[in-house]
Amino acid sequence: MAITELTVRDWMVIIGVLLIVAVLLDAWRRVRSERYSRVTMNLADSEDEGDARDEELAWLKELPNGGARVVERGDLLRAAGRREPEPEPESEPVAEAQPSQAAEEVVDAPEEEVPFMAGMAAEDAIAEPENVDWLDDIAAQEPLIEPVAQEAPGVLPRDIDPEVFMLNVVARDPRGFRGEDILHILLACDLRFGDMNFFHRHEFEAGRGAIQFSVANMMQPGVFDIDNMADFNTPGLVFFLTLPGPEDMMKAFDYMLETAQAVSRNLGGDVLDESRSVLTKQTLEHCRQQIRDLERRMLARAR
Repeated sequence: MAITELTVRDWMVIIGVLLIVAVLLDAWRRVRSERYSRVTMNLADSEDEGDARDEELAWLKELPNGGARVVERGDLLRAAGRREPEPEPESEPVAEAQPSQAAEEVVDAPEEEVPFMAGMAAEDAIAEPENVDWLDDIAAQEPLIEPVAQEAPGVLPRDIDPEVFMLNVVARDPRGFRGEDILHILLACDLRFGDMNFFHRHEFEAGRGAIQFSVANMMQPGVFDIDNMADFNTPGLVFFLTLPGPEDMMKAFDYMLETAQAVSRNLGGDVLDESRSVLTKQTLEHCRQQIRDLERRMLARAR
């Protein structure tokens, strides 16, 4: 049939078919475009979430890895005595501490000691924190009746005269450290709130086993109100190691130093010695020598 022989009805049928085909093609194009847009949006959301997670975890990259956990306690810790601390040798301040097995980084120390309340008006200044007196009360607490099971949360020793090694982390900001920030960083460093309302690092995960070292509030009475951490500030934190206690005492000291360094970096503070003076290599070596001497005495008694 020639084109000239097509009737009006035939032309209408042809035009109708073409319109239907055009509508179907347009619908298919729209569906395909919508699917492509959804896939693109999902990919963009995934990238944004990945970037957010990277930013959230970036500050944790310097936190201590914690090292290996000690499995059981030895016979060396069954007998211990307290001795008077040896005089610390005079030394010059240095910018960093002696590297150790547990802490690869060193202590950032200022060239001269600067009080953390410097620059504040006298009427606005907080009274100088006293952070030693409450430590003397540890030995005076009621002694334990039964030994603590290894899986149970550890407690500070109360039936011995302990030797205490201390480090102070003092805030550079006159307003001090915020309670929420303290809680966040201490939990990230594997410390748990526990005995005597202090934070403790234990030999086993999830706050189990003997206490390696503890963290207290620099302001008296030295405790934390775990239910109101968001409502307080403190000028500093006291890290203290009570010996005998952990099985590997030297490793516990290194973990304490490493954690104090991580807290000071993340909260904006300085690591100072027991008297809140500049921490030096000589001070750290003196502490380690005292721990080695204690280990030798305990070994001799165990024999």
